[in-house]
Amino acid sequence: MKKEVKYSDLTDRQKKIEKNEGEGLRMLHDEFDNPDWKHGDPIKGTITFTDEMDLPQPSPEPVRNLAAEIDDLAKRLKLVEDKVKEMN
Repeated sequence: MKKEVKYSDLTDRQKKIEKNEGEGLRMLHDEFDNPDWKHGDPIKGTITFTDEMDLPQPSPEPVRNLAAEIDDLAKRLKLVEDKVKEMN
């Protein structure tokens, strides 16, 4: 569900954000309604809220211990070399 809320100034905006977030909604977008806004003009806009949850962020790849992997490969290679020598 999406819900759009209009605000008439920054105080009204903050109150509406707190109210809607208190109801479990999260803000998706905040758009100023006056594209010709100049410093000192009242700030009016529309906030879009939703009850949809954020998509989970993928977990980062684990850090690999390359030195340990190389040591493990070196041990395996040594075992293979030893087996080949035994076969000859």
